[in-house]
Amino acid sequence: MHAFTALIWKAVLAAAIIALLPAGFACAMPNAAPAAVVEYQASDPSPDAFIGFWEEESNDRVGLTITPAEKGWYGVEISWPRSKRQVDMWTMTARPVSGNVLQYTDCRHYLLTFGEQYIEKEELLYQDGTGNLRMVGVKRITWQDDQDHKADGAVFVPLTSPLGGGL
Repeated sequence: MHAFTALIWKAVLAAAIIALLPAGFACAMPNAAPAAVVEYQASDPSPDAFIGFWEEESNDRVGLTITPAEKGWYGVEISWPRSKRQVDMWTMTARPVSGNVLQYTDCRHYLLTFGEQYIEKEELLYQDGTGNLRMVGVKRITWQDDQDHKADGAVFVPLTSPLGGGL
């Protein structure tokens, strides 16, 4: 069970990397950006410190990806395995409301059901979710989801490798 969902997570991350490479987003690759971009600064961190691949510190199957978007916005995807065949996926665009908070109002929550090789069913659970991502320490992010409260108490830390050790 764990191997299958880990493989799904690796495939999602690999697809994200491949999608970003042609666009020239150096920050999509670990260690490609200067350390100052990803470091938390207690006084006034840059919203760019959020950019990268993250995993929930007590469950490495839960992933968070934050990429730069247009005009100071950020693209956010969160993947949370529900079972061997189902994954909850949240997608949203967020904007900085301070150096350490990104806020969103357009979250779409999907339940993806996988078949043998592909997504068999994609169910939209809601499309107007609100909440925020908060930098709470050096390379530590919390997610406040106003609808499901799925991540209450969860802390995301940098993913060691964007491919989770390789495919």
